[in-house]
Amino acid sequence: MLKVVVVGLGKIGQRHLDNWEQIDGCEIVGLVSRNQYQLDRFGKKYQAKTGFELKGLLNRIDADVVDICLPTYLHFTNVKAAAEAKVNIICEKPLALHVKEAREMIHICQQNQVQLYVGQTLRFFPAYAEAHNQVKNGAIGNPGVVRLSRGTAYPGEKSSWYGDASKSGGVILDLGVHDFDWLIWTFGDVERVMARHIQKRLDSENEWEYSLVTLRMANGTIAHVELSWAKQGLETSFEIAGDKGMLVNSSKETVPIQLMNRSETSAASYLPNNQLEESPFLKQLSHFKDCLEGKTEPIVTAKDSAKAIEVAEAAILSASLGQPVNLVEKGALR
Repeated sequence: MLKVVVVGLGKIGQRHLDNWEQIDGCEIVGLVSRNQYQLDRFGKKYQAKTGFELKGLLNRIDADVVDICLPTYLHFTNVKAAAEAKVNIICEKPLALHVKEAREMIHICQQNQVQLYVGQTLRFFPAYAEAHNQVKNGAIGNPGVVRLSRGTAYPGEKSSWYGDASKSGGVILDLGVHDFDWLIWTFGDVERVMARHIQKRLDSENEWEYSLVTLRMANGTIAHVELSWAKQGLETSFEIAGDKGMLVNSSKETVPIQLMNRSETSAASYLPNNQLEESPFLKQLSHFKDCLEGKTEPIVTAKDSAKAIEVAEAAILSASLGQPVNLVEKGALR
């Protein structure tokens, strides 16, 4: 039985609790939150021990893994506390606000011989996982240009930590880390980054943030990533063009992925829907459980997540300077 402690009982923490409950061989043994009401509510539901801080709770219970579902600026202290208690860790993305901090977290976990997994959930979304496989299998030939778009409503409530870039990293890190990780996974390392960023407060109740990031990959592929906290709800899309065809996806479309090959018939074919499969969050946590139990190798590593953070940092720097940032010159490709 895998004994799980969930840290943070906001929307993401509650979603993780729902998914852990569906996975055989798991038991919620501990909950950490600043919210007494949520501690009482979920502590009773799961018959779990509760506490306001992780270190003290781990002194009172036996746990196999800590699942950290906190704001980004709180990740480091809680990863460190779990590692020093010799408990394995799953942490929500982004792992850290800065790549230096992410690498330190990885080092701390290695020193304490605990496993660290990061919730780069996009790798578990059917459409993105299928597109990755199609690119790797040569469905579009040699890739040339990629366009990714990801937008949501402005996250959190008024005066939320999301609006403080020193706590969230802003739209480029918090939202962009999804697509940056997927691009590196699919096309390899990033060589150069150019970004533009706009943030506006319309009034005391309304704010939005937008960024356009252009990446040159080491293999020559050019990727354009549009990021927005100005939508009514989640909207995503991608276009991946190669010398033999194109993959197209939009969250607004009924058919998730359309593959258009340059063939004699020029007919479009449709890749498997997969939308009725288990949720990406359930897939991700089930996968991490299998990794912890030695049944499989991880699809995504903490080092992968650190690379995505490095790209986000370069994009933030580029937007502030108004010029490209070369990651090769910075020594990032390692």
